[in-house]
Amino acid sequence: MAAALIVAGVALFVAAPLGIGLTGARAKSAGELQTERHEHDRALAVQGLRELEFDREMGKLSGADYDSMHKALEDRALTAMAAVEKIRLDAEQAANAKKPSVTPLTQPIRRPVPAPRRIDPIPTLVLHYEPRPPQPPPQPTAAASGKLHFCPQCGTRAAVDSKFCAQCGIAIRPLSGKIARSE
Repeated sequence: MAAALIVAGVALFVAAPLGIGLTGARAKSAGELQTERHEHDRALAVQGLRELEFDREMGKLSGADYDSMHKALEDRALTAMAAVEKIRLDAEQAANAKKPSVTPLTQPIRRPVPAPRRIDPIPTLVLHYEPRPPQPPPQPTAAASGKLHFCPQCGTRAAVDSKFCAQCGIAIRPLSGKIARSE
């Protein structure tokens, strides 16, 4: 039983790329088959052009041979691309022909216009800006006034706005009007 399931699974795995699978292959239209044939022909011509270019770079072809082969392969690729484009345009025209056209009504339908509804105004918040009172001039800082801060523990010079000493880590309290001296 298990062997039969394995064989069936392998068969489905192999058949899936072929389009057979569980649902079966979908029949392709004549346009799709022609398109595939022309796309294949174009791909072969483009691959041939690549190989031809490589052979010329390697010095395997003379200039005359390259020109004649290049012209033939280029014509083949362009013919295939034109055929694919023609098939696609024909398919679009056929699809557009099948669409029903819309015919306008002889008289437009007139609907009564409703009376305009009254809408109450929405309350709005209005902001009034008042100018700021003039600011007093800033007081000179300790550094600007010539005062320096030093750590009371180790005597290391400290920044004016620092709260702790960078050397010993103790809290620095501003000295009110006194100058700290280190001994």
